Amino acid sequence: MNGRRVTRSARQAIFTALGLFALTTVTACGAPDDTAAPGSAATEAPSDTTAQTPQRIDFTLPDLAGEPQSLSQWDGDLVLLNFWATWCPPCKKEMPLFQQYHEAHAEDGFTIVAVAVDELDETRAFVDTFGIEFPILIGQDEAMAVGRDYGNRIGALPYTVLIDREGVVRETHRGEVTMADLDRWLQRYL
Repeated sequence: MNGRRVTRSARQAIFTALGLFALTTVTACGAPDDTAAPGSAATEAPSDTTAQTPQRIDFTLPDLAGEPQSLSQWDGDLVLLNFWATWCPPCKKEMPLFQQYHEAHAEDGFTIVAVAVDELDETRAFVDTFGIEFPILIGQDEAMAVGRDYGNRIGALPYTVLIDREGVVRETHRGEVTMADLDRWLQRYL
């Protein structure tokens, strides 16, 4: 009986250790999106080896006029791809900041492409009210699918992806983008 208690205790210790190991492994070895807390930037940018760096995934969604637009038309630019909605407070808060950076850096090859996961009429009204001049694409399920393709597995909004001039995904960010985030990204990649 004493041997049986030791065995049961040993099994419990092994299961506890395995559980802690699995938790540590998932946290430490997950993709950058898995380790980033909502509202924080993802981990360090990928290295320059193409085997380790995620490449831009092309997609086509309609713009506010209903015309299909492909992400590839902005190849060669530093692209900030932002998934947002008019009903999302942090999304609405970052849009004026994006407009400010669009005006300051568009001629430098910095393009903001905002994908609204929203209704067309609400999106148009928001864009008109706030004077947004950078490209706005729109979609519902299609837009969410594109976000998932870019690592937004939980459907968080806002969700931002920074794609360098060579089409390499350099940063992903869940939550509101700040001026400090934009300054850091532009300094590093523009």
